[in-house]
Amino acid sequence: MKNKIYLNGLGITKITNSDNLVNIEGFAAHFGTPNLNREIVNADSFNDFFELYNAGKLVPRLNYEHSEQLLGGIDNLEIKDNGLYVQAHLNKNVKMVSDTILPLIESNDISSFSTEGFIDWNDIVEYEDGSYYAKSFMLTGVSIVATPADPN
Repeated sequence: MKNKIYLNGLGITKITNSDNLVNIEGFAAHFGTPNLNREIVNADSFNDFFELYNAGKLVPRLNYEHSEQLLGGIDNLEIKDNGLYVQAHLNKNVKMVSDTILPLIESNDISSFSTEGFIDWNDIVEYEDGSYYAKSFMLTGVSIVATPADPN
């Protein structure tokens, strides 16, 4: 079993290979600072999501660049160190994973996660600087992306 750990501070920070799966983990969102979309979230933003997630009623999908292309699955999500931390696995039997995604991750050409989900208009607090706070973010997916909205 090979392990690679990246210290570049971006989303994917650890990779572990096994026979058919590659486990990856890292931060999908950081709390308290606007991302490049000017969105701000904190731990409370995910309360409604975690209620469903912990009850086994909602598990976000793992995809590529916010597409319908499933790459594997989400194994665990948690609030950790002022951010949303994800542990996931890539399925090597998916051709796009073995032929494209893994070589890009292993060369550090793709190294970030991104969140996707829903925010009700009533759960948005707008600020004068153009940023906004998402009071409730219903997480539906975590995407592996080349350019994340959260550069932290």
